[in-house]
Amino acid sequence: MSTASERKAVWPLLLTLALIWGSSFILMKRGLFHDGAPVLSPWQMASARLFIAWLALLPLLVKYIGHFRKHWKALLGTGVLGNGLPAFFYATAQTRIDSSLSGMLNSLTPLFTFLAGVIIFHTKWRLGQVIGILIGMLGAVGLIALDPGTNSLTWNAFAMLPVLGTMCYGLSGNIVKHHLYSLPAPATAVLALTFVGPIGAIGCILTDLPHTLSTHPHGWSSLGYVAVLAVMSSAFSLVLWNALLQRTTAVTASTVTYLMPVVAIGWGLLDGEAISWGQVGMIAVVLSGVYLVNAVRYRPLGD
Repeated sequence: MSTASERKAVWPLLLTLALIWGSSFILMKRGLFHDGAPVLSPWQMASARLFIAWLALLPLLVKYIGHFRKHWKALLGTGVLGNGLPAFFYATAQTRIDSSLSGMLNSLTPLFTFLAGVIIFHTKWRLGQVIGILIGMLGAVGLIALDPGTNSLTWNAFAMLPVLGTMCYGLSGNIVKHHLYSLPAPATAVLALTFVGPIGAIGCILTDLPHTLSTHPHGWSSLGYVAVLAVMSSAFSLVLWNALLQRTTAVTASTVTYLMPVVAIGWGLLDGEAISWGQVGMIAVVLSGVYLVNAVRYRPLGD
């Protein structure tokens, strides 16, 4: 049971995470491109992100390694689903879609958190929440199908990758909430990254990142953006996220995505990305569904 002081920390944590994660999409864009020209490949960026994030928290490993044996299965799950796979999904997506759209689609996280809770972790539900899920999905389809320049219907398969990322986040949030709630937030972060950080190091070698850094004139500056992304959006924010999950429900914690699209859209506008009124309308539909899911108490249908 969370104390009153812990509950008071929920909103500051939500706002801080929204600012950090909402800025992560423009940082990914800067890691991938310089003035529109490719610099790092998505696999290079994702690998470097995971490796640097792990290095940033590595000094904590000695302190918390004793928790590893008891919780390794859950830590593996949240490491792969909360960090590993999404890093590659989002990096690949942003080679073909705008950073602002990627941020908008990330607002689906609370819906998939709720679905994972109901289907896998037997979270109680009501009909209104199912309606919220359907509304949110309708808005997501609209975001994927609308061309921001013309508001005409189109289809970009790469826009499905952030959706897959939010599915992973939904599963990871439930794993942390149900199986890792007793661990200190920094312990969960560093131990989960210990599964994927070394894979990131191997990925840096297999994708020949050192060669790119030594030959491309903007290689190191792009890696600098990735380093900020890794330390802030993957390492530091992961500690904050786990601390938030210890103070509230997984679905309530995932409502950070109410504010993330605002930050991502703001960065996109500053960077000259095209954002249409149709997209704004669709993100409003998604967030309406998220609101409905959170507004209804968790009780079984018929209670």
